[in-house]
Amino acid sequence: MPLNQTSHDSHWRRVTRSFCFDAAILPIAFKIGAAVRFVDLVNPKELGYIPAILAGAMVLPSLLYIFGFYGPNHLRRQWGRELVFILIILALTTLVVLAMGSIVYSARVGRGVIGISMAVTAVLVFIRHLGVRNDSVCPRTAFVVGSLRDEQLAVTFSKTLRSAQSLVGVFTTPGYKAISGLTRLGCARDIDAIVESLGIERVMCNERLVDVPSLSAKLRKLRFQGVSVTTLCQAFEEQYQIIPLELVTDHWLLDASSQPRMFYIRKLKRTFDLIVGSTMLILLAPFCAVVALLVKLTSPGPVIYRQTRSGKFGRPFQVLKFRSMRVDAEADGKARWWSSNDPRETILGKWLRKFRIDEIPQLINILRGDMSFVGPRPERPEFVTELASKVPFYMERLMVLPGLTGWAQVNYPYGSTVEDAARKTEFDLYYMKHMSLILDVFILLDTFRTVVNGGATHRETGREALHGLHPAEASPASQLADSA
Repeated sequence: MPLNQTSHDSHWRRVTRSFCFDAAILPIAFKIGAAVRFVDLVNPKELGYIPAILAGAMVLPSLLYIFGFYGPNHLRRQWGRELVFILIILALTTLVVLAMGSIVYSARVGRGVIGISMAVTAVLVFIRHLGVRNDSVCPRTAFVVGSLRDEQLAVTFSKTLRSAQSLVGVFTTPGYKAISGLTRLGCARDIDAIVESLGIERVMCNERLVDVPSLSAKLRKLRFQGVSVTTLCQAFEEQYQIIPLELVTDHWLLDASSQPRMFYIRKLKRTFDLIVGSTMLILLAPFCAVVALLVKLTSPGPVIYRQTRSGKFGRPFQVLKFRSMRVDAEADGKARWWSSNDPRETILGKWLRKFRIDEIPQLINILRGDMSFVGPRPERPEFVTELASKVPFYMERLMVLPGLTGWAQVNYPYGSTVEDAARKTEFDLYYMKHMSLILDVFILLDTFRTVVNGGATHRETGREALHGLHPAEASPASQLADSA
């Protein structure tokens, strides 16, 4: 029985709603500004403002997202810092509106209108993002326990997801008694009646228990009663947007492979890649010419570096990059991971890597169809073989086209260890399940933030509470051995 498919999508639904809501603020503010300035609800001059308003309406929510106003950490940041960020965002949005007037003369907005409109925008943004800072009420949650591993998962839940959900207690399967420090609510056979009497809003369980016919029937009944039924893995998807390797099962992988829409993967994603890739290549052509000249002047050797990487289904292709290392970086023929302060880097190469400038030539790989704009980063075949033997489910990354940027790249810094590869795989698995045009757009916005910051930082994932669990424990064999 597949569990809830909507709960772990709600994060991006909330983000999308917030984005659309903030995008509507500017048109509303300009309508008010024009009405006040011209003392008229309908004025022909407003039609000329449309290009500038549309540009500002896209920039405002994009900047709010980039500055982190749609994430959970926004509610925990200091009020003064938020105020400074909003003022910067409003200033940048105003500059965009003014710039559109310089590009399209008919779109020039009068000083009176823009002054009133941006003042109204400021008030609405302040009210929306600073006036209401209370987090949503945590749903009352219960956990179904049928083994020692289930108890470990329940404890993990209580430690890592406390801010998002409130654990009321646990239900035990028939015959299982051991409970350590957890409130026992009753037997799973009576779960429907107890859930209703206690007002529990969400029930969580290990995926293995879903395959027990008697319990599966109870869980289905709960769903029709309006109670959310989910797994700990899905809870991590919703709260942290990762898939912990310790919790991945073959059941989850099969379910995840059916989630992305085939039309998006086969048609829309490729169209998106061609349009965005060709546009960026044209816009960045002058900048690329300058970078190429600097590479040539600062280090002897070719400007473009070609390296074999593993593409979709492991098919090899030649990835293109601005050369950031000496030509003799691997003179002995041995493949090496990049490391911080790598002595093989050229003087310019360090900065090319820091701001991801060396990746720009991969726009050509995108147009060729070797890569997509967003996806797991392509790895060298030598490293793929090594990592596949050490990182569970690593080969799943090869099921989709690799990307110029990706969910792992914007949430985790450059890595050079097996542990780093495992952590990035958790983000990649999340992307592969939830890939969509909307998610790709937000990842591109995250990429812009990463480039400006000079690299991604470690993202909170709740991983500290999973140290006691191991990926092998999530295998079907170990789950059957754990069964109640």
